[in-house]
Amino acid sequence: MGMMPFVLALVAALAALGAPSAPTDPYPGAEAPLLEVDRFSDAAATLLRRSVVPGLPGPNEPFRLDRPEFLIQLSAAGGVQTRCYDLDVRPATPARLYVFYDEAGNYKLGQFPVVDVAPGDPGYTDLWDVWKVTVPPGFRINSLRDRDSVEKLLASQASGYAAARTGVLVNGPIVPEGTTAEMKSGGGGRAARLYFWYKGRRAPYLYFEGSILAQGALAPVSEMTFMSGKPPAGEAIVAALPRQQGYSPLRRVLGPDGKPLLDGCLNCPVVGD
Repeated sequence: MGMMPFVLALVAALAALGAPSAPTDPYPGAEAPLLEVDRFSDAAATLLRRSVVPGLPGPNEPFRLDRPEFLIQLSAAGGVQTRCYDLDVRPATPARLYVFYDEAGNYKLGQFPVVDVAPGDPGYTDLWDVWKVTVPPGFRINSLRDRDSVEKLLASQASGYAAARTGVLVNGPIVPEGTTAEMKSGGGGRAARLYFWYKGRRAPYLYFEGSILAQGALAPVSEMTFMSGKPPAGEAIVAALPRQQGYSPLRRVLGPDGKPLLDGCLNCPVVGD
């Protein structure tokens, strides 16, 4: 399979990951505890810190990303007006995410992806470097719930497990259970709230986009220019929108003089278009 057909197939699979946030029937792993998430602590945040910005949600408190403090208004080429969700400063080095397939290449629907960092951990980012794990016959859905277990199996030649990097990145911020976003990148309704496995706990996340291609070990970076103000307030100009060449949700934030306004890059996916 060539790269683009694989990317499209993987994106479709990623968009269907996990179980509903409130399933009507039990599913394997439903008994596992939820991860408590705080995106606005001093350890987890740069711009959107509760200690600096009054009124931000408390630890593990669900919130709406459509609140004004999380929306940045954007102008693009041709006079297009749109917006992006301010998800704070994040590293350009994505974190590893394992997804699971059988030997025939069928996605193991229901097995949550496995990650090893969450908000507040060193190296946490909302952008995930997707690794495809091929599992042997007899694999049980949600039997793997932490990265150490996955990597022990991958290290054993007798296990029947193998992994390969796809080069595809997913923008999926980990959030408190109950958090919502009415838009996702590329339009088509609200962002799905799904689950990762994080050290044996279910980590809720919002799926925004999954067709970003890595540039070597890093996520691609685009530019966002604020003619006045700066994040988390003001309006900005961007050169590319989703599905256009040069688009990336990870942004180098510039002032009108072309100089950086932030140390690091802002994760601000364009949504609703």
